[in-house]
Amino acid sequence: MEIVFEDAELARVCNSGPARRDRLGPDGATTLLRRLGQMAAAHHLADLRHVAAARLRPAANGDCFTLLVSLGDHGDLVVRPRDDPPGTLDDGTLNEHAVRAVIVAAIHRP
Repeated sequence: MEIVFEDAELARVCNSGPARRDRLGPDGATTLLRRLGQMAAAHHLADLRHVAAARLRPAANGDCFTLLVSLGDHGDLVVRPRDDPPGTLDDGTLNEHAVRAVIVAAIHRP
């Protein structure tokens, strides 16, 4: 799956070891790097459902296209489909099998 970032600062934090450690600490930086690797290895968003630690789930904002990917105790990645409009199922929910690129919008810390 292709991963793009909402802004340059978020991309820097996610792609730089020192920036990851400064933002999330050593354990959080390792978790973030692992989760980004799992996302990149996935063919589509639905593949993350097979990664138990990712705990892919809807965001609390009520938008069915914004999802959270768990970083464990270190928070969540806030992601949404890159394509607009995203693929939907007959019931209006996100077709996770159709999402092959995501935008990482934020790192939400608890």
